Amino acid sequence: MGGCVYFDTSVFLAIFNGEPTAKGIRGLLRELKREKARIYTSIITVQEVSVLSFRAGRVYDDNHAKVAKLARLFTANREVALTAAKLEAQIIDQTTEKDQVENRRRKWDCFHIATAMVLGCQYLYTIDDGMLRRKDQLRIKGISFLEPAPRSLDLFASELPTVQ
Repeated sequence: MGGCVYFDTSVFLAIFNGEPTAKGIRGLLRELKREKARIYTSIITVQEVSVLSFRAGRVYDDNHAKVAKLARLFTANREVALTAAKLEAQIIDQTTEKDQVENRRRKWDCFHIATAMVLGCQYLYTIDDGMLRRKDQLRIKGISFLEPAPRSLDLFASELPTVQ
């Protein structure tokens, strides 16, 4: 595989929340590390994974540092913002008028996809069914949208430290 891959926020949340998919994600991380793939995510992921630790009554958890250990953070720039706007406009044009209200999830999805596009990533990993459907909805070419799971048997399970 090698090259450049993109992880959306759902992948990190699955790891941090100990969801059933976390084991497969860790296997994929080991596989990508062996293949020297560059893993990217957006600075938007930092915001999204940090909300839970700032809720009232919660102990602060530095999810930003955890994300930074696993992926390179890419800050939104003009090219990403304009690409995200184009993608969102496409979605709005396909949506009935009553459903065209401001939609934060749609906006964040567009920023994640735009970031992966600008970086030239070959794969976008997500466990969000809505995000997986965006590829066909937006007719995205050149990026495969995949659920995060290793492609081969994981013979090197102890190679990557666990991030908790």
